[in-house]
Amino acid sequence: MNKIIRILMLAALFVVSFASCERRPLVDPTSSVSIRVQVNIKAIANVTTEIYNERIPVPDLTTSSMRVMIYDPETKSRIGESIISGRTVDNEGNQVLSGNLNISYGHYDLLVYNEFDTPKTKVSNTGNENSIIAYTDDISAEARLRYGLVESKADDDEVHDLSTIEIKEEPDHLVVAREHDLYVSPHDTVVVIKTTARTIVDSYYIQIHVEGMKYASSASAVISGLSPSNRFGLGLRTIEPPTAVCFALNKSVDVNIAGENKDVLCAVFNTFGKIEDATSNLYVTFNVIDTSGKIQKKEVNLDQIFKTEDAIKRHWLLVDETWTLENPEQPPVNPGGGFQPVVDEWEHEEGNITL
Repeated sequence: MNKIIRILMLAALFVVSFASCERRPLVDPTSSVSIRVQVNIKAIANVTTEIYNERIPVPDLTTSSMRVMIYDPETKSRIGESIISGRTVDNEGNQVLSGNLNISYGHYDLLVYNEFDTPKTKVSNTGNENSIIAYTDDISAEARLRYGLVESKADDDEVHDLSTIEIKEEPDHLVVAREHDLYVSPHDTVVVIKTTARTIVDSYYIQIHVEGMKYASSASAVISGLSPSNRFGLGLRTIEPPTAVCFALNKSVDVNIAGENKDVLCAVFNTFGKIEDATSNLYVTFNVIDTSGKIQKKEVNLDQIFKTEDAIKRHWLLVDETWTLENPEQPPVNPGGGFQPVVDEWEHEEGNITL
């Protein structure tokens, strides 16, 4: 009898234990996924390589954090995002940013970019991978005044009217990493996604030889015929409408110029890029506010300069002209045009006058 009771009790325990069992797969998936982004800035002309003039400042490309946008590869709609801010340096001296992603296994498109230290470069339309766009705003009225762009020159055939043209801020460097249709398999350990971010912005060096540099108080330049934005989810620079960028110029010297005077106005400026095959609208207007507060301008067509080896391979726009600044303390010859009365010396004549 006791044997029968023991058998029944064992059977009951087996049923209870079977009912409480949980079937587990051999691999238990987890949502632990991290990302490491190497920021590769070693080949940016005029910033980290091909420096023409080491006497002037270049853009700073360090970044403290990056945004990771996660998209559905089929619909291109955003399904998540993360901020990564872990910072290290790899063996090659590259910045590396890392952090965790709130995703599990599956297929994803990833876009990573440094949005938080790019005050001039704006990003919008983030909800769709094909629509996300980087751009800059129009320069402010205060900047137009500071750069001497408020005075109309519409009646001057040699200089474009900069008082009405649409001029944009030059963009900050936006470094972007793209991963399309990335598959994360089921896993029971931390999965690390490794990718590389590169800039979508170009840096150019421009200079012009100047006589009379002592008459320049400040200087700027406006360059037209450039790309207005970048749809970086598609890796596509836009071409409509062509835009102009404005930036300050530095006083410097170029030891490669023959002769005693080696003074130049120059700068490293940023752009979303030159529009391919663009001609006739590519020009630079140099603006100097002289020591009297007046504006002096010079315009140069850049079509042929952009075709030079220096421009194509090294992004150097070297204007082979000399700009002679006028002495603001000397009155210009025939100012204002029109009739100018002239008083000659007196001539002595003798004669009779009949009353």
